Amino acid sequence: MEREEYKRKAIHICMGLWAFFPLVVTRYSALFICLIFLLLVLFVFREHRWKAAFDAMARQEDYTHGYLMGPLIYILSVMVCVGFYPPYIAAASFAIMAFGDGFATIVGRNVGRHKYPFSEKSIEGTAGFIACSFLSTLVVLMILTHYITFTGLKSTAPGYLGTIALLGCVCGALVETLPFEKSRGGSIVRRAIIDDNFFVPVLSGLIMTIFVIS
Repeated sequence: MEREEYKRKAIHICMGLWAFFPLVVTRYSALFICLIFLLLVLFVFREHRWKAAFDAMARQEDYTHGYLMGPLIYILSVMVCVGFYPPYIAAASFAIMAFGDGFATIVGRNVGRHKYPFSEKSIEGTAGFIACSFLSTLVVLMILTHYITFTGLKSTAPGYLGTIALLGCVCGALVETLPFEKSRGGSIVRRAIIDDNFFVPVLSGLIMTIFVIS
């Protein structure tokens, strides 16, 4: 695994700090912050001006539309999760995306030997995704529920929180194995949406939300 890829994944994992947003801001404040960053990415942080600053977290393909696609995809997924899911579920979704996807690549590139027939991802990478995302997501949920009382959350017992985390992590791991790069279209919308960094948190959050409201 190349040094540049380690840098990208280190930044990706550090984005997991977003999982603690309920401790510092409300849902509407978080959405407002995301909106500001969205506007910055669309109109200020353009590829031709800011490419060097974002090279550590982007691949060459991320510049094909003239926008910094990595930050754009991340912001869009955060906005969907914060806007539609309970705050603790949104937080769990960010942890799954950051830690799961980040460590899946590191594990898969270094020890992945058993590839899926439909993609370049490996079983070892999926195992790393589930293990790392489950532990981090459970820790995030336990910390958040220790300091905040969330409306609608039935229990804060470790077993219940662990079930939420496990469901989201397994869903995220399965989604992450899909070959999104084979289905991306030419438009910026399809490039932004058809990506594991968008679908992993959004679908994981959906599964966890269905579980907690059922």
